[in-house]
Amino acid sequence: MQFIYKFKKQIKMEKKDLIITVSGQVTSGKSRLAYLLKKFLREQGFEVEFDGNLDHSTEREFDKHMSKNLDEVIENFKDTRKIILKEVQLARNWTKD
Repeated sequence: MQFIYKFKKQIKMEKKDLIITVSGQVTSGKSRLAYLLKKFLREQGFEVEFDGNLDHSTEREFDKHMSKNLDEVIENFKDTRKIILKEVQLARNWTKD
């Protein structure tokens, strides 16, 4: 049993991309929600790639702006936003690039 465990540890599994898209109207909170999701997933140990956004060209710039007044923003979101989660499956032969 220990041999199987060591063998599995040595094999580096190829990670599949899971792309999470946040969509909504202008000023609906897409960037803040994307920031919160990115922060949470990284805290849980996930590898998360920042793919940029329209207002911030670098992840550092994005994080700096999105982390401002975060507690206040979250409370405001609870009162003013309804979040709708929807799962969409892409075709099996779809690739990122």
